[in-house]
Amino acid sequence: MTGQPVAQTRTAVSSQRSSLAALLLSVLLGAGLALTGLPYSWSFLTPLSLAALLWWVSRPKSPRRVAARLFWSMTAFFSLHLLFLPLSFAQLFGLAGALLFPALFVLEGGFYALLGLAVARLLPTFLGRVWGLAFGWVVLEWLRHLGPFAFPWGTLGYTLLPTGLIQVADLGGVLLASLLVTTMAAALASLAQREARPLALVLPVWGLALVYGLTRPAVEPPTHRALLVQGNLNPLDKVAGTADPLPVYARLSAAAAGDLAIWPETAVTGRDTARLPAQPLLIGVARPGQNRVEAWEGSLLGAYDKRRRVPFAEYFPLREPLAPLYGWVFRALGLPDLTGLQPAQRDRPLTLGAVAYGAYVCYESVFPGIARGLVQDGARVLVNVSNDGWFNAGNGVEQHFQMGRVRAIETRRFLLRAGNIGVTAVIDPRGQVAQALPLKQTGALPARFALQEGQTCYVRLGDWPVGVAALALLGIVVSTPRGRVVVDRG
Repeated sequence: MTGQPVAQTRTAVSSQRSSLAALLLSVLLGAGLALTGLPYSWSFLTPLSLAALLWWVSRPKSPRRVAARLFWSMTAFFSLHLLFLPLSFAQLFGLAGALLFPALFVLEGGFYALLGLAVARLLPTFLGRVWGLAFGWVVLEWLRHLGPFAFPWGTLGYTLLPTGLIQVADLGGVLLASLLVTTMAAALASLAQREARPLALVLPVWGLALVYGLTRPAVEPPTHRALLVQGNLNPLDKVAGTADPLPVYARLSAAAAGDLAIWPETAVTGRDTARLPAQPLLIGVARPGQNRVEAWEGSLLGAYDKRRRVPFAEYFPLREPLAPLYGWVFRALGLPDLTGLQPAQRDRPLTLGAVAYGAYVCYESVFPGIARGLVQDGARVLVNVSNDGWFNAGNGVEQHFQMGRVRAIETRRFLLRAGNIGVTAVIDPRGQVAQALPLKQTGALPARFALQEGQTCYVRLGDWPVGVAALALLGIVVSTPRGRVVVDRG
């Protein structure tokens, strides 16, 4: 009689150890995916780390265990990939600022857990799950660009930026690059089943993509000039009203000598515009309820209002019902009562000197559809004004900049970027950094660029790779025989 309880105890202990080991390995694989991501120069290795993750999460028989492994992996991924958020807010607001973000990491991990649960229930075989996750991953990345809670950080296509492969973005956007990453990862994971045929199919596609990238036409020589101004001002001083940024920007813009000067996001307030220098300007202006880019030349010529508002910073869901909670958070951070921005009303290019500038604001640079729409409306050069002074710890500033570079490739336009602390730079139509200022230095960059015409395949057709991924996923589900079950190998 005593042998049975002892055996049960040993079994329980062994099961607990196995569960803990599975959790730790899931976390390590998620961290590995983050460490091969942006902004690192070795980010092109992401298919290897993703292959290991797909192999691991696709093994269990139970769909719930698949979902659990993917949850822990992706929560770890976002905790490391977005570490700049708690680090930066801790610098600005103390411990209370850092404690805001674990919920975000868990939420993002939850999205991938739902993907894993759905795929595992629909596809009972190991290879079916590997490929179902590969195609479903791209669909989920597309969904993470949509709606009021959109937050597309962590999109895997950006990891190909150090290689010529990223040039396919002018065909199908960054999500086409994501499809290259996930299918290569699935092909590598398939080798665990001694199935090499997928790799034999994916390798030639990668080869064609690389040849395409390496044979893009040379960039046209610059024909136009602008001055990109980097004020390097503390954003908290501006919020508190203790800083007067206008003299700083006016002094730095004097070097423009009649050329266009571009100032960062919220460089000045609406009250300051009466004192603007009488020269061509594209400037970030904070007005009550608005975050705008305004075109000035002695008078206001036009404005673009920010369309994509940052959730819980520029847009507060359920603001009235959750007013006490929001008030408590604002007080804990030492901020005034915030109400958010009004939805944008203007989204067309701004014209100065007969040139159509496709201007957009900060966070919008990670949404391909914004730049795409501006080019469809006639923009011949892109302008991104930004203020990353809120996120100056960790990799956040560099990640934001690297992601924004792909907008130049997708549209084949020069991109002029003016940031408060940086990165202030000129990006050419192949996504290369042509000119740049050092981070966190006050200065002005004499930018040179050319005007571009025409529309790329991506500008015309949009995110068609998502449809390809969705159809492929559907095909796998329909063609998978019922009744075949994954062998539970741990």
